[in-house]
Amino acid sequence: MTRPILLWPSLILIGTILALATVFVPNPAGGYGFPFPWKTGGCPPPGIVISTPCFLAIGLDWLSLVLDALFYTFVGYGLLLTYSKSRSRKPAR
Repeated sequence: MTRPILLWPSLILIGTILALATVFVPNPAGGYGFPFPWKTGGCPPPGIVISTPCFLAIGLDWLSLVLDALFYTFVGYGLLLTYSKSRSRKPAR
């Protein structure tokens, strides 16, 4: 298995990228981000004039963003751990 020193930064980076990619997923609780909504407000749909107050209306909840990144990091760690356990149980040929 990969050394833990190299594994955790990679998983955290992947988790953060996945959390940032969920900005396109609307959340039923309001805002954007999954599973925790971390972006609220923002600009109108395309075709409407974008102005400075539009960009100032964007709200970010940093705690929810960090929780999203941790969520995806631990999901990735769990998948990697499950894969390594199942691979170690298979007999060598």
